[in-house]
Amino acid sequence: MRALLDEQLSPRIAELLREAGYDVVAVAECDDLIGSSDAILLEVATTEGRAVITNNIKDFRPLAAELLAQGREHAGLILVPSTRVRTRAAVVLLAGAIEKLLHDHPDGLASSERWIGPLPATGV
Repeated sequence: MRALLDEQLSPRIAELLREAGYDVVAVAECDDLIGSSDAILLEVATTEGRAVITNNIKDFRPLAAELLAQGREHAGLILVPSTRVRTRAAVVLLAGAIEKLLHDHPDGLASSERWIGPLPATGV
């Protein structure tokens, strides 16, 4: 599964996932995407066949639903706990949880969503 990591999440997560063999790009690594609207990010991810990894649930879920209502598909949403803490331990734990999901769904999410549950007490 390919994925696009939303801008508010640490790009270190994408680095860790690439080190584990997954095709994950962080918005923060793409000059042409930094500051783009959520609608544009979902469109780019859809075009590239990438699931969006985000904690911006309130914006991405309605956008994904709108695509489906139009008869269009998207590559999926991976929804993570909302957090402002960016400790190294929290980033590593979150990357590990996302890696497990990517491993469990090698063929992608095909217009569906998956949630990453709360992580152990490291600030996440």
